[in-house]
Amino acid sequence: MGPLSAKSYLGRGLVRPHPPPAGRALQEIDYGRRGKGYIFGAFCPAIGAAFTRPYPGRGIGNWVAFLEEVEG
Repeated sequence: MGPLSAKSYLGRGLVRPHPPPAGRALQEIDYGRRGKGYIFGAFCPAIGAAFTRPYPGRGIGNWVAFLEEVEG
């Protein structure tokens, strides 16, 4: 008997558990049509105060109303 060269030996067989078959994932289709609205905001960095208000649209009337609230 002489020296043995490096050999690889087969290991033990891999045991895979049999999980129950997963069903197909069901999720309602979302087309992105949610409620609309806009948030106007003002920030004063000197004192760290923030003021926000929600409005149904981005029109000039809503913007003027927001600026009047900020002044008040």
